[in-house]
Amino acid sequence: MACILVVVDDSENRAAVRDAIKSLSTHKLVEESDGVAALDLAEKGGVDLVLARTDIQGIDGFELCRRIHSNDKTAAIPVVLLATAQNPVENRLRGLDLGAADFIVQPIEPLELLARVGSVLRSKALADEVRRHNIELAGKVVERTRQLEELAGELRAERDALRDTFNVIEDGLLLLDASGHVQVENNALRRMRGEPDAARLAVGESLFSGGLVESGADPTMRETLAVLARDAAAKNATQDRTFSLHGRQFQARAYPAAGRRVLLYVRDVTEDRDREVRRLQSEKLASIGMLAAGVAHEINNPASFVLANLEALAELLQSSDSKISDSKPNDIKPKPDGKVVRRLGFSDILFEAMNIVHESKEGMARIHRIVRDLHSFSRVDEDATLLTDVNAAVDSSLTMLRSELRYRAQVERDLRATRRVRASAARLGQVFLNLLMNAAHALAAGNPKRNRLYVRSYDDGDRVVIEVEDNGPGIPPEVMPRIFESFFTTKPPGLGTGLGLPISRDIVTSAGGELTAESVPGRGALFRVRLPAGGMGLVGPPKTLPTHKAVQRRRLLAVDDEALLLKAYRRMLMSHHDVETMLGAKEALRLFGQDRAFDAVLCDLQMPEMSGSELYETVRQRWPELAQRFIFITGGACSPEARRFLESPGLACIHKPFQVAELLELIESQAAGIAAAAQP
Repeated sequence: MACILVVVDDSENRAAVRDAIKSLSTHKLVEESDGVAALDLAEKGGVDLVLARTDIQGIDGFELCRRIHSNDKTAAIPVVLLATAQNPVENRLRGLDLGAADFIVQPIEPLELLARVGSVLRSKALADEVRRHNIELAGKVVERTRQLEELAGELRAERDALRDTFNVIEDGLLLLDASGHVQVENNALRRMRGEPDAARLAVGESLFSGGLVESGADPTMRETLAVLARDAAAKNATQDRTFSLHGRQFQARAYPAAGRRVLLYVRDVTEDRDREVRRLQSEKLASIGMLAAGVAHEINNPASFVLANLEALAELLQSSDSKISDSKPNDIKPKPDGKVVRRLGFSDILFEAMNIVHESKEGMARIHRIVRDLHSFSRVDEDATLLTDVNAAVDSSLTMLRSELRYRAQVERDLRATRRVRASAARLGQVFLNLLMNAAHALAAGNPKRNRLYVRSYDDGDRVVIEVEDNGPGIPPEVMPRIFESFFTTKPPGLGTGLGLPISRDIVTSAGGELTAESVPGRGALFRVRLPAGGMGLVGPPKTLPTHKAVQRRRLLAVDDEALLLKAYRRMLMSHHDVETMLGAKEALRLFGQDRAFDAVLCDLQMPEMSGSELYETVRQRWPELAQRFIFITGGACSPEARRFLESPGLACIHKPFQVAELLELIESQAAGIAAAAQP
């Protein structure tokens, strides 16, 4: 049931309309005769349809229709106009132009009127339903829009968080969409590319828009990444590539992502490669050190018994010469064949033999020094907290390079440093080897008379300074800033890796010092190592070998796994002491169970089955008084455990090869210490 507002100003027509509608329907009727009052009533609401005559007084039906449709409150109310038969076409057109829903020409036919009203009301109901749906849809659109705006805000926040996360990562990241346009590029990648701000990749910019690299030119990072991204997208598989840019080494990887996107990951591996090469270099040096220690140990054993035999032979020859010199002429008797031994000729032979033995001893002493230098160089894992004599480290390095320097330059050394430094002797030796080798390579070969290499050491306050200088061509100014860069070298292939100076600087820096360089082109180069002096330990004057002196005859036991070396000990010491020998530590341990009356035990450190340190620990637990008489003889402690053992306080040790005077001195020194400790 609808509410119909009838606006007719004469009662007869109003009654006709009323009767027609009420007779055939249940619609509610509201009647007004004035257009203004009808408009007010319509604005109050509740009116479903307005049925108005066109020729009412005041506001006519046409104006009422116009005002109803121009008012937002009443615009949805349909208006049906009732008109006379005069000018029906003009009135109809005018009414339709003003928005009338229908037009009825009087006289009124009740069925027609009801049909027209019903049709308009149905149209209005449909319009109201559509309007209601539109309102609901508009509300849903507003709600969805609000939700989408919230989601967009969350996505923007996630994007910003993702960008911030990307920027926190120190490696380069670049996210491309399916068409190769940039979505995110982090700051690390921008720094890696090393391009100006104008060349930075903007969001939405295509990575593939750059031009192709010219033939023969190195590609930029952008071009390299573009090729890598294309390959990953085309093959739908992870792609890797390594490339160099601005002297740096990079490793890039492209990952296919959801939505046919590509994530590019770029890492600067220059430092990693540097560390890996240094690690391999360190392992290589350690391997060389172990090999050198093993070679030194193997050389020391035969060198020891050769030197011992030479010592014994020299004593024997000297004793024979003394006996011949003390004999009288009538002591010379004819031989069975009637010939007479000429004493003078035999003395000459003895004299020449003694010269040969002494020269051989000098050669063995030289081998001894070389082996010791090789042994000290091999100790790359030596404790860096020990006090080290820099002069000895320089001398060892010069000895190692003697053959290299002999034909290149004259070496002038001025080693006046008196203080020690707290650093590894082997590591310092590596530094000096690098500096000396670089200086030698800077000098032209074949002109040793002109070429000079100066090596100096001196104290400078709380520092010890070591300088290596040459008179070569010097270092060009454009090269000087890069000499400490890893893998940078000016040497020809095969002579340098570009790691010597960087590693040397790291070694010096780790010891609390500094390594600097100075150069004047055409006048040579000077490298200066400044190290903090460690403690108050002073470098004493060179140790002179003790001379043979009268010693108290003592009972000694020599323990070694080399039978020839045991024979050499017996020959070398038999004129001074009573010497017994045992082949191996286990045999010595069995002997100690029965006889421990020895003034000194000469024990090798490294032996098979049972080492010298193991024998010592066993003796120390069972017979402590015998353990303090051990003197260890070693050809070089290869392991850190063996070195730590030899550094134990109160432990006597002598290194192979040695001269008999050194051993005699050590035996007497130990015996005197034991005797002093035994006195009340």
